[in-house]
Amino acid sequence: MNKYFIFFLLILIISSCTKDVNTIPNVPVSFRIQASELGGVGSAIYTQEIYGIKGIIIYHKNSNEYVAYERACSYRPSNDCEVVQLNNENNPSFLTDSCCNSNFLLDDGTPFSGPALFPLKQYNISFDGTYIYVSN
Repeated sequence: MNKYFIFFLLILIISSCTKDVNTIPNVPVSFRIQASELGGVGSAIYTQEIYGIKGIIIYHKNSNEYVAYERACSYRPSNDCEVVQLNNENNPSFLTDSCCNSNFLLDDGTPFSGPALFPLKQYNISFDGTYIYVSN
């Protein structure tokens, strides 16, 4: 019984001392943009850094579906250089972070190469036919 208690106590101490360096802080996000700012299916835009931690990327996934990702990379997001970008602004096919060389799928933010293990932080989207609303 004593050895189980000591084992449990040791696990508790170790888990309380570890700090998750890959956690993207939660900040309030609530804004709207006109869908016409984005262009057609497959296009994407950057928002200003005043939204989210390092700005947000909005991607026009299909006819009436959009996704919004935090630009802070899921691998060491507190590093200044860890900022996700479109691989090609005119015809994007994935998202990339040139600092850690992680790449992410545009459809769901899943990493497919590099050291990032977690998907990009995704924001809630609603679309009323004219405006795209982004929030958390």
